[in-house]
Amino acid sequence: MPHFRGQRRRVWIWGMIAVLAGLTGSLLTGVGQNPVAQAQQGLSQTQLEQAQYVRSCGSCHVALPAQVLPTETWRRLLQDPNHYGQQIQPLTGVPLQLAWGYLRSNSRPLRQREPVPYRLADSRYFRALHLQVEFPSPVRVSSCVDCHPRVDFGDFASLSPDWQS
Repeated sequence: MPHFRGQRRRVWIWGMIAVLAGLTGSLLTGVGQNPVAQAQQGLSQTQLEQAQYVRSCGSCHVALPAQVLPTETWRRLLQDPNHYGQQIQPLTGVPLQLAWGYLRSNSRPLRQREPVPYRLADSRYFRALHLQVEFPSPVRVSSCVDCHPRVDFGDFASLSPDWQS
């Protein structure tokens, strides 16, 4: 009987060593350290960044394409707790790094002496894309869906039947 107990103890000890080795290996390879990357395994860095931007901004309003506003506008928007008259909690940590990575890489630079547009209607790029469109004043992000019915899927290229040629 004592031999059996000793064998069980050895199996238990080796089992614990295997579990600890597995946990140590997981920690060393980063599994469990980054919940965003873990939750969205298999996505590229760009896809993770865009997903964070859409999750952060699209939860309250349409997540505009980054190209519509210049990089400096996005930088200011991410830092400002007074978001178009609404008090918000600015992003911090990993969510901020991811959203900023997407916006910085996909927005456009300002031209020399171009003022930093804070409103969509003041964006040179936005106006160039909408030359023949008469907007209500003021232009609101919520009205994008009137012409772009698939905007909830990030599709600004599809137009409603009224705007199709």
